[in-house]
Amino acid sequence: MPRVIDLTVDAIIEAGIDHAFCLPGGVTQFLIEGLHKRKDEMNVIVARHEGGASAMADMYGRLTGKPGLLLGQGLWIGTNGAFGIVEAFLAGSPMLIITDVSDWDNKNLQGSYQCGSGEYGSVDLPNIFRSMTKFTTYATTPIEVVYGVQLAIKHATSGRPGPAAVVTRLSSLGGMIDDPEAIDPPIYPTKGLLKVRPPTISKKDAETIADMLINAEKPILLCGRGSRVSGAYDEVRALAELIGVPVATSYMGKSVIPEIHDLALGVMGGRGQKLATEYVGMADTILAVGTCLAPDNTNSCSKDFINCDEQKIIQIDIDPRNAGWTYPIELGVTSDAKLALQSIIEAIKAKNPSIDVQQRINDVKTMKENPDYEWFTSKWYNSNSTPIEPERIVKEIHELIRDDDLIVLDAGNNRLWFSTMFKSRAPGQVIGPGGAAGMAWSPSAAVAAQMLKDKGKVISIVGDGGMLMALYNYATIQQYNVPLLYVVFNNASLGNVRDFFSRKSRILGEYDELNYAKIANSMGLDAIRVEELEDLRPALQKGLTSDKPMLIDVVTKRASHLRVRSSL
Repeated sequence: MPRVIDLTVDAIIEAGIDHAFCLPGGVTQFLIEGLHKRKDEMNVIVARHEGGASAMADMYGRLTGKPGLLLGQGLWIGTNGAFGIVEAFLAGSPMLIITDVSDWDNKNLQGSYQCGSGEYGSVDLPNIFRSMTKFTTYATTPIEVVYGVQLAIKHATSGRPGPAAVVTRLSSLGGMIDDPEAIDPPIYPTKGLLKVRPPTISKKDAETIADMLINAEKPILLCGRGSRVSGAYDEVRALAELIGVPVATSYMGKSVIPEIHDLALGVMGGRGQKLATEYVGMADTILAVGTCLAPDNTNSCSKDFINCDEQKIIQIDIDPRNAGWTYPIELGVTSDAKLALQSIIEAIKAKNPSIDVQQRINDVKTMKENPDYEWFTSKWYNSNSTPIEPERIVKEIHELIRDDDLIVLDAGNNRLWFSTMFKSRAPGQVIGPGGAAGMAWSPSAAVAAQMLKDKGKVISIVGDGGMLMALYNYATIQQYNVPLLYVVFNNASLGNVRDFFSRKSRILGEYDELNYAKIANSMGLDAIRVEELEDLRPALQKGLTSDKPMLIDVVTKRASHLRVRSSL
């Protein structure tokens, strides 16, 4: 008579999931124990906070394309753990959540302690999860747990990825299957439920888009996170080079093409390059791939950003609801981004168009050289002042980073400095929160990123406000010997919040200055505090080459206001 826990573990491992991020508690701790017994196939990572575990699971989903597994006790996964679940839901990251309602001794109708079953005297956990997942099932019988986990994995990875939850009763997750042979329908191998090809573009639509791009005088390719999710790095670059079409990205699409590429324009909109934003407005034909052209990437859907009366928009998205959502379009296609671009490239090659690609490259180069555009720079980028300017930190990291390294951004001004000033060297080199973009995402997400990385360093970029919320990660990276590098932009304030206060009220966004190097040292980490510019580069060089966890606490200038670029 097999345990439900063992069948659930089988279903998870059959799906190729090899990491679990958790904080043991409730009945799920016995599932965590079951996963740990399969340590040759499963790495169980015990975080120090459910919010941290959920951000780790989010990052696992982003980097592997498989659901990040999040486990823990119901109320705390539904509250603390909501931090990473909401980000995954809005950013489109696959996640599998398994938790319980803590109905101890089946007293859910009598107001059992910490109960989340939804009856009087308890919290309605199933509906909490339904508000922030693609799919939630409430498993009240043993077999429903196994069915539910398999379906949750399928939902998490189908179409636009996202989190899916299985909420269990004590009697269901802790139950037994009397006769596995008598189960109807039977428990099929999980892999057999996942062999579904994503939607792809039709040959006719590929031909139509090819003609539109060939006939355009000034086309542009706009790439969002969907381009990254599909792994369309090679295809984006190939299309750009085939017809000389410049590439701008959303913030979440940053580095889908290396920004050192001749045809890369960088991030568009208020978080990015003035050049990228202006080029979008100059284009006659826009091919938007894996981006819903959301307000935060289009200057609040401004008509000055995209003028639908004068510009043709082609939009490719895995979810048909996203095409034509914020702007009217000429053609919308439901397709995986990688597959669509492959077909469009083939169609263009078959037509063998006569396009002066080099002239288009030269035109973009000329614009980049125009100082008015402040192409990945500002007047503070080369500053030698003390306290150190944030832009100067970006410059030093850009000059030292290698192609194999990964930048993980946090919420706040630190990500704005990097989205505008850091020029990525390799595809997919920059990842940041953008679904909900909660502070303290990076310090936790970077832990999972470094665990998964075979080669190269993961650098977590975080402000002092975000770091203060996530100090518990120091214990995690010590325990698991995760050699990531934290770089703290320490201006003793909530910089982005402070910017929106009136000058007389900015004290509400300011803190007493803390020494994060001393805090990290006290928890056993190697850490350096940098107050002078001359000490910055040596500290970064040490951090980038260290084989141990390390933190660099950089005292930065408290800017009078956010200075993304001087032209604002």
